[in-house]
Amino acid sequence: MSADKDPDLTPDGVVDQLYDIALDPGSLDQFIDVWNTAGLDAGEARRMVEEIDQFDAAFHHHLKRAETFLHRNSGQDSAALSDALAPFENLAALILDRSFQVVACNAGAQQSFGLSEGSGLQGMPLSGPARAEFENTLSALAHSPAKSEILLNLTLDDAQGSTLFHIRRLANTGPDNQVMMLIVTTQYHWQPVLGKTLEDVFKLTLAEIGVVRALIEGMDAKTIASDRGTSEGTVRSQIKSILSKMNARSQSEVIRLVLSLREVTQGAQENTNARIAPAQSVSSDWLDSEVWKPFKTLTLPDGRRMDYHDMGPVTGAPILFSHMGYCMARWSAPMITMAFQHGLRIICPIRAGYGQSENIDPKGDVIKATREDTLALLEHLDIKRLPYVIQGNDLLCAVDLAAKRPDIVSEIIGLGARPCLPGDQHYAEMGKWHRFFLSTAKHSPHLLTFTVKAAVSMTKRVGVVEMFKHFNKYSAADMALLDDPYHLPILIANAQLTASKNTNVAQAYIMEVLASESDWSDRMLAAKNTPTWFVNGIEDPSTDVATIALYRETYPWIDIEVVQNAGQMLIYQHYETLIPQFAKAARAALDA
Repeated sequence: MSADKDPDLTPDGVVDQLYDIALDPGSLDQFIDVWNTAGLDAGEARRMVEEIDQFDAAFHHHLKRAETFLHRNSGQDSAALSDALAPFENLAALILDRSFQVVACNAGAQQSFGLSEGSGLQGMPLSGPARAEFENTLSALAHSPAKSEILLNLTLDDAQGSTLFHIRRLANTGPDNQVMMLIVTTQYHWQPVLGKTLEDVFKLTLAEIGVVRALIEGMDAKTIASDRGTSEGTVRSQIKSILSKMNARSQSEVIRLVLSLREVTQGAQENTNARIAPAQSVSSDWLDSEVWKPFKTLTLPDGRRMDYHDMGPVTGAPILFSHMGYCMARWSAPMITMAFQHGLRIICPIRAGYGQSENIDPKGDVIKATREDTLALLEHLDIKRLPYVIQGNDLLCAVDLAAKRPDIVSEIIGLGARPCLPGDQHYAEMGKWHRFFLSTAKHSPHLLTFTVKAAVSMTKRVGVVEMFKHFNKYSAADMALLDDPYHLPILIANAQLTASKNTNVAQAYIMEVLASESDWSDRMLAAKNTPTWFVNGIEDPSTDVATIALYRETYPWIDIEVVQNAGQMLIYQHYETLIPQFAKAARAALDA
């Protein structure tokens, strides 16, 4: 699609552009220009397109085909599968599809089980009963939402003792929503570099290195002797020498030490990512750990995995914090410092489909699921009442929860909140990407599905920073965060929860934006008795001053403050004034 040509908006012309996007997701940017310039983001203009019914029918057919091309050309599937296996380099691990075909496996699985990509499980050394138990367990896990993981103890035909299989249904599914299962076993994969390390660091002989490897693979002295054609006494002498050279008190300690060698070196590499200089008043080691601590995990009543972030003092007054579509879940070091200073605890559920939180059924009710997941988390944490701080479109989740459970939500605090509005007027002054995706959700939902997947694919290719620029280039305040050494690493880490190599937020985002652009004014009215106030940025690319005036007119009970030098990332730009207000609201909820 050439920028020098007039846009071709005939059915055939649009179809050609869709295939362009499938082959090169980067061309989505120009397609959005064409679509918006033609006014097809408005309902009235869409109805004026010649033979609109036939147009939409052709559109839908070609969208499905283009989506197939998009998936085939994304170039990310193998990388995502490799990332899923990466933490288990020292063990035999593999990924299966629903038909029990190997879609990826590491060197350990190849060595221990003779498996390769595309093979079945026929080559695995399992007896008849063990194979049947293994396959029945896989089938049950693939088809049942009640469990997301299981441990299975099986005896291999050619192994001494038993092998433990940890089987987990992956949070993100494969092509056409096909279920994928990650299988990690206790079969240790010996890497030559470990032998060299043992020789260089601990001065072990080649024979002693062989004994160490056998110990790690589960053999005892008698079995090692038989396997090596030597006496048990010789092996015990070698074990004694190994203990002395490695300054270990037992064989178990030797095993733990060897298993930790790779993790120690890998951990050093993983921590080379950019880190921010914390406030001088707080221990830098402590603060750095608090900023980058891992998410916690909760198994929901239906068996799905949900991650959540718990920031600030555990004994602090809590708020419920939403991450919006960008998954802005983490806070920076200055923000965490202020949270501790004000005794503020921040509970941020990672919604279904974001990060490693498992998706709901694509045909499910995403708002209901979000409400039920949130209630399950609050019950797990034994939190009875708290303010709900939301960002952007997440207002729908807040009013839904407040309407259903007013006993839990003490007040709603909206940061760049977007309440429900009729018509198309509020789309007109949005940034082009926001305008396209939000209006398309309202008027062309089939197109939304394809283009969101294209946008995720594009993000994986160009990186989250470049996509941040696409979405927020009309907001100087948001763009300034890219030059902020405190906030930039946080923005990158958050964005990777939506479009890293092993995450794909497309389904979740599509379901949420379709819900946000429907008519949910009834929920707004139902939550009217819950105190609600907004802070909106003057440079927010998803709204403008005229739209904020419509908010005030439509929902006069909401107190709305408009602030300068603020965009969609309002929380990071004005945290110094917002965090004390959050803490005040949180304490009031506890005192009520």
